[in-house]
Amino acid sequence: MTQFQFPPRSSRGAILGFTWSQMTTTVLGVLAGVVALNLVLAGRRPAGLGMVALAAVLITAGLLRLRGRRVTEWAPVICGALVQGALRQDRYRGGPFAASDTFMDLPGPAAGYVWLPAVAADGTTEIGLLHHPRERTVTAALSCAGTNLLLADTSVQEQRLVDWAQVLNILGTEYADAGLVRWSLCSRAVPDIGNRAQRFLANRAVDTTSVAYRSLAELTAAAAAAAQRHEIYLAVVFDTARMSGQISDAGGTDAAIATVVLDKLAGIETTVADAGVGTRGWLSPRAYAAVLRTQYDPADQEVVDLRGGAFGGVAAGADPRLGGPVAAETVGWSTYRHDSGVSRALWVAQMPRQLVGGTWLTPLYTRTTCRRTVTLVAQPIPAALAAFASRREQVNRAGDEVTRRKMRLVRTARDAQEAQAVAQIDREQASGHVRYRYALLVTVTAQDGEALERDVRQVKRLLSRAGCEAVTLYGEQDQAFAAGALPLARGLKPVRGWSA
Repeated sequence: MTQFQFPPRSSRGAILGFTWSQMTTTVLGVLAGVVALNLVLAGRRPAGLGMVALAAVLITAGLLRLRGRRVTEWAPVICGALVQGALRQDRYRGGPFAASDTFMDLPGPAAGYVWLPAVAADGTTEIGLLHHPRERTVTAALSCAGTNLLLADTSVQEQRLVDWAQVLNILGTEYADAGLVRWSLCSRAVPDIGNRAQRFLANRAVDTTSVAYRSLAELTAAAAAAAQRHEIYLAVVFDTARMSGQISDAGGTDAAIATVVLDKLAGIETTVADAGVGTRGWLSPRAYAAVLRTQYDPADQEVVDLRGGAFGGVAAGADPRLGGPVAAETVGWSTYRHDSGVSRALWVAQMPRQLVGGTWLTPLYTRTTCRRTVTLVAQPIPAALAAFASRREQVNRAGDEVTRRKMRLVRTARDAQEAQAVAQIDREQASGHVRYRYALLVTVTAQDGEALERDVRQVKRLLSRAGCEAVTLYGEQDQAFAAGALPLARGLKPVRGWSA
C-alpha cells in the first residue's frame, strides 16, 4: 500500500530559526543587562539588580519554548485571555437569555451565523445554509457514510486514495475558483445511547417468545453500554464576495445567494460520490441544528435521536433557533464547559515524521470509547500564490545555507529534512497537485472533569503511538471548540498578502 510522509513543521524564522519577536525580545534583554551593569558600577545597586532581573526575563522569553510554543507566541494568547476575562466575555448565556429569540445564537467566534432559507432543486428538500454576513461566507455540511477500508483489497485501497486525491484537486481548483475558501472533514463518535440495534429489534421482531429473539435481545442489551455511532460531515465554506457577480445576476437577494450556493453544492456532492464515498445529502436546518445542539449538550443526544419516529411527535432534529447552548464558559486554561459537558481541544502540531499508510489514524477511531470529534480544516492556496510561496521558501533556505557556511554552523538532520520537504512540495505543485493549508484538531468531551482527564490521556496516547505531537490549546478552548467540535470549517487564519 502507498505510504506517505508529512513534511516536518518548519523551524526556521527570520534568521537562523529565530523570529523577529524572539530577536527583538533578546536584544532588549541584552540592552537591559548593559544598563544593569552601568547602574551597578554607578553605585545604584537596587536599580541594577532590578534591571538584571528584567534582562533575565526578556532573554528567557526570547529563547525558551513552553508546551510546544515559543514564549513570544504565548504573549497574544495570554493577553487575549486576560482581556476576555476582565470584560467577562469568557462566559455565555443563551436560551431565554440570548440576544435574539428569532435567530440561532452561538457563543464566541460563531456568533454571527444566521440561517439562510434554501430549498433543493426538487422543491421540497430544505438545505441548511449558515450565512455569516460580517465574514461574508455561507456554510453547508454534507453527511457522508464511510466504508471499511481496512478489509478492502490493496488494489481497492489504492484506488480509493487516488479517487480522494482527485476530489482534493477538484475542490482546490474548480470550486476554489468558484468561491470555495475552506472545507473541513468532521468525524465524531458519540455514544449510541438510544442503541439503534436494540430499538430495531424491538420494533421489527414478530415472535418475541423465540430463543433467537431472546439471544438477540441479550446481545444488543449487553452491547448498549459500549455502542458508538460514527458520523462524518464534509463542511464547505463559500465566500460571497467572490461570487458577487453571480449573486448580482441572480437578483442580489438572500434567495439569490442560496441559489448560487445550491448549484455548487450539487456538484460537490456528485464529486464526492464519484470517489466512492457514500453521501446522505446536505444537512437540513433541523439536522444541522441537531448536530450543533448535541455537541453543546451531550445529554440531549438520546432525546434528539428518538425524534422523528413513525408515530408522530416532534420532527427529527432540532429547532434551528435552538442549535446553540444555554450556557457555556471557559474553565481555567484548558477546559470549556458547555451545558451538560466539558471539552478539551487538542491541536496536532506535528504530523507523523516517519512513513505511514493511508490508515495511520485507525487506532484513534477504533480504540476509543469516549465522545470525541476529529476535524481536519483545509484551505486551498491559489496556484500563483502557492508557486510564489515555494520560490520564496527555496530562496530563504538557500540564504540560510549560505549563512551557516559563513558562520561555520552545523547543518542538522532536521534542516536537511525541511529542505527536502520544500523541494518535494514544489515538485508536487509542478505535477498539478493543489497546495493546502490545514490543521488537525481533536476535541474530547465528557460529563465531568475526572472523566475528561482520563479520556484526554487516552487520546493523547493513541496520537503519540501514531507518531503525532498533540498540544492542548491553552487559553483558546472556546475558539478551539468552535473550530474542532462543530462542522463549521473554522480554525484557520485568513491568508494575508503573499503568505501561504
